[in-house]
Amino acid sequence: MNHAKQIQLIKEALNGGKRVFMTPSKAYEVIKDRVGQYLIKCHINGYIIGLHGMENTDREHEINYLCQDNGTPYPVTIESKEDSLVFVDTIPLEKLTRYS
Repeated sequence: MNHAKQIQLIKEALNGGKRVFMTPSKAYEVIKDRVGQYLIKCHINGYIIGLHGMENTDREHEINYLCQDNGTPYPVTIESKEDSLVFVDTIPLEKLTRYS
């Protein structure tokens, strides 16, 4: 199990000017920095981690997701704005088998 498809959708959303969040509270936002890295930034404490494992490793296609209390990953939320309307899409994430 890997998240390659979800990673690609997140990157496309960011490149298209949309905002991407890892939790419903919007505390964790996926950003793209000035050198092109995709990162998860915590707006509470400013900490940053990569969106997924290091490239060219066996973790390259695994999202660094956040879990709910029951161990299920939060779905990724993609927001886009058009005029005064906000559109929201979600991408469900499956728990990685090594954590099952």
